[in-house]
Amino acid sequence: LLYAIQKGEFKTECAAGNGMQVTSFGMPGDLLGMDGVGTGHHCGNAIALANSVVCVLPYADLSAAMNGQPALMRQFHVVLGRELARQQAMMLMLGHARATQRMATFLLDMRDRYTEHGEGPRMFKLSMSREDIGTYLGLTTESVSRLLSAFRQSGLLQVNNRAIELCDETRLREM
Repeated sequence: LLYAIQKGEFKTECAAGNGMQVTSFGMPGDLLGMDGVGTGHHCGNAIALANSVVCVLPYADLSAAMNGQPALMRQFHVVLGRELARQQAMMLMLGHARATQRMATFLLDMRDRYTEHGEGPRMFKLSMSREDIGTYLGLTTESVSRLLSAFRQSGLLQVNNRAIELCDETRLREM
């Protein structure tokens, strides 16, 4: 089964070592469950971070529908390609980037994704916890909090609980 997110946000996680590793954050327009297309089994869980609505799409039905509708097949490939590109970029970043670069990249990516869904270009509210961000970025919760504080002190952003305002996008991109 695939799940098209219509409203809300999700985190996906898989078992790793002694706990769970957050592998992605899903927003409206994203598909959950693509890891199970080939095997019929999902590697982990999808957990709603806010009130959410999903549309359940049995893959066999979707596949049959795509055969008769090239536009639907193209859209599916766009969504699939976007997710693959996001996952590849994340793997490269985790393997080569310092903690400050990981956090800057994460914030800019989330801002871009929230902007696509109607949030302001500078301000957005993170629905995930600092612990979730840490496991996603391969950092401790304390490191996430320290980085956000350091970014705030250097004038890169303002933080109010989960509300983030990017104050100096140019410097964040340079990181």
